[in-house]
Formats: sequence, C-alpha cells, structure tokens
Amino acid sequence: MTWLSAVTNADQLVRAWVVTHRFPAADGLMWLLSAITEGGKLWLALAAIVTIRRGRPGPFTTMALTLLLSAILTEDVLKPSVGRERPFVLTPNILVIGGKPFDSSFPSGHAASSVAAALILGSAVPRLRFLWWTLAFSVAYSRVYLGVHYPLDVLGGGLVGATCAAVVLAASTRWRIFKPT
Repeated sequence: MTWLSAVTNADQLVRAWVVTHRFPAADGLMWLLSAITEGGKLWLALAAIVTIRRGRPGPFTTMALTLLLSAILTEDVLKPSVGRERPFVLTPNILVIGGKPFDSSFPSGHAASSVAAALILGSAVPRLRFLWWTLAFSVAYSRVYLGVHYPLDVLGGGLVGATCAAVVLAASTRWRIFKPT
C-alpha cells in the first residue's frame, strides 16, 4: 500500500466514523451552520458589524477581498483541477443531510472561507478569537458531518483559507487599509 492510498483510506474511515456517529439533535444545527455560511454570508455580516463598531472600512474590505480570493481559488481553480468525487457518490447508502452539491469535493469552500474569516476577524477583534475559531471549526466539521465532504477536503480548504487570509492581511497592513489591533 502506498502512502497516498493509506492517506485516502484513513480519510474515508474518518468520514465514515463521523457520519455513522451522528447525534440526531445536532443534525439541524450542523445544517444551519453550513447554510448561513454559504458564500461567506455570515462572515461578511460579522465583518460589517465589526466595521460599523470601529468606524473604519478595513475589516469588511479585508474580509470581502479574502473571501473573494478564497472562492476563486477553491471553486474556479482547485475543485475543477482536482475533480474529487463527493463522499455520497462513492458511498450512496450514507444519508446526506441537506442538499447534495454538484461540484467537486476538494477543497471545501466552507472550510476555506471559515478559516479565512476566523483569521481576519481574529486580527480585527483579538479578544474574540476563541469564538471565531470555534465557529470556523464547527462549520468545517459540519461539512463532514452532513456527508458532503471528506476530512481532507476540509483540511485542504482550511489551508486555502489561511493562505488567502495571510496574503490579504499582509497586503492590507502594508497598504494601511486596516490595522489588525
């Protein structure tokens, strides 16, 4: 067995464990987390609140740029290039909670935008970092829980989001659009 097949097998086993150990009372919450963060809606709203409270456009502008860059990389570049099938295609007997996406599985756009947003909001409001990261982790986990992603899709998305946030934060700090603290 090659290292790649070992990683793929582990990825499938972890996904299978998550979806077979669902807690029915959490199903609605997991679906809601995915629904309200689709397209970065919740993250943009939170950045708008921070921006209004601060009276400066930096957090919202930085968030919007980061989410745009993240969406372009995940949806237009990586997903079509990688072309990984969704878990429910390979294992149709596992119930998907909510709708079944039609695009490729890797990387997770929800995870990318959530990690990116946690970094942006954590820079803007450091005292709430625990909240931002808890929400980001919960959204990322929800994608596996709902049956629409593998764990590696979520990790890959998180890496994309972190990279996008780091690039935009570095540029915005350099151009003095937004002071992190």
